Amino acid sequence: MRTRIWLAACGTTLSFAAAIATGADAKLLVSLLPSPITLPARIGPMRYTGSPHKYNDPRLGVSYEYRGDGLSLTVYIYDAGETNLVDGADTPLTCREFESAKAGVVQAYQKPRLKIEQLVRLNPPDDLPQMREAQYEYEREGNPTISFVWITTAAKHFVKLRLSMNPRLREELPEARRAVLAVMGEAIKPHLAPADPKVEKAGSTVGLNLGAGSDDALQASLWYLMLLNASADKSPELAPVCGGEFLPSLDTELGIYRAMFESGQELSKSRLGKTIAQIDKAGFLEEYLWVDRHREGWGTVPPNGLTLSEYDVWRQKNLKRFKAPDFGTVTIDHPRPLPLEPLSP
Repeated sequence: MRTRIWLAACGTTLSFAAAIATGADAKLLVSLLPSPITLPARIGPMRYTGSPHKYNDPRLGVSYEYRGDGLSLTVYIYDAGETNLVDGADTPLTCREFESAKAGVVQAYQKPRLKIEQLVRLNPPDDLPQMREAQYEYEREGNPTISFVWITTAAKHFVKLRLSMNPRLREELPEARRAVLAVMGEAIKPHLAPADPKVEKAGSTVGLNLGAGSDDALQASLWYLMLLNASADKSPELAPVCGGEFLPSLDTELGIYRAMFESGQELSKSRLGKTIAQIDKAGFLEEYLWVDRHREGWGTVPPNGLTLSEYDVWRQKNLKRFKAPDFGTVTIDHPRPLPLEPLSP
């Protein structure tokens, strides 16, 4: 009977018994203020508690609670103070809210284990709408719990869901999960903005340092950013999780410098190129990057093999008037790719 109830939530053809089990409250709708989205008052065996919770901080919006035997669903509707939210699950802002929700799970419960992290279609086989999904198993006050976190953006609001289940319902988990996603998909579909064909797919933004100084430094900046952007395209797994400035590893930075100022290249003949060649010939290029072009993401503990004290002595003697140039930045305008749940055969 439980499976039939879940199928009822999905809009599947019902038997007479399942239709009766669904009850009259299936016709009642819950307005998810402050958004225009509505949900049925009953989702499978879960019923809306009838008590929306409005947070003191308006940026946190309102939450709505559904409860059933051994499971609960909380729906959060909020804008986090953002005024121009773009629909969809694969945006930097939605990603950041997702990462915040995941961190909340890890901090709040004992022995959290991330089982699945992916993008999911709400109404397959349609590609849209989608949500970001994380499935956890953890202990809450000593009790094992299965929990899902879902989030997307629709109607200028974040839509976040938390579904928690007793492990004794594990066999019903696939039906329960799919039912919640299907109901949510039908709820937000009417409120999605039409896709704008003129909007280009998010890529990366190159920030050239126009104040780099000489023409040689400006030319070096162009080469550096071209090679850095190529590294970002080649290694998307190294990009910031939710987009942002691409920070190369020390090894990547070392490879870029050597490619830029390789003997025979035009840049190698410049004053800057000759200085970099002098540093490299002395065996200190990696030390130079660690000290003079240090990235915060590299941390504070230098890699094994760096001779920093020797470099400091050499630097004081040979680089007194040399100022390390800032070539600019490459910013990734989209979240790190998440796998999309495959369609069922």
